[in-house]
Amino acid sequence: MRRAFIGTAALILGLVLGPAARACGPEVVIRFIDSSPDLFIIENKSLEPWTLLSLEFHAANSAGRVVFDTDFGGAGASEPQQFEAVEGEVGLMKAPVVADGAEDLTLHFSNFTPGRTFVFSIDLDDRLENSAEGQAYVTGEEIAGAEVMGLFTHPQIGEGNARGTFGTDGKAHLRGATCA
Repeated sequence: MRRAFIGTAALILGLVLGPAARACGPEVVIRFIDSSPDLFIIENKSLEPWTLLSLEFHAANSAGRVVFDTDFGGAGASEPQQFEAVEGEVGLMKAPVVADGAEDLTLHFSNFTPGRTFVFSIDLDDRLENSAEGQAYVTGEEIAGAEVMGLFTHPQIGEGNARGTFGTDGKAHLRGATCA
């Protein structure tokens, strides 16, 4: 009887305390929305005090061979736009200057703590010859495969990394190694 009580109590405590025990490192969610202008929404969803220091976008492996369209007459289809911070006080160190046709973009932050969101716009176009929506419109299927890497810092642990890949839903989930 006593074993059954202890087992039941342990099960209940596990269910109640489970979410706290699952905190396993940094976590960031990035959503891409094709609009005018195109938007990237970055959310630091870490359950522990992981501050996002930098974020690297690498689009070379995307299904649609997407590129940043930042200048007229270049690699993109139409309506080019350079990087522009839209919303969120996260300590963006400096707005990056992104070359037209670039596949990479790096951002540096000083205060991107858990619970904060940062939104930026930049034009993103695909390079598919037979793009279903045209090259100026990027779908989740076309950004799928683009990779994102984040560098984080934690006051007790130090620095850590998290990686993610955009899915066909236009989202990338970056999680620490222990959450993979």
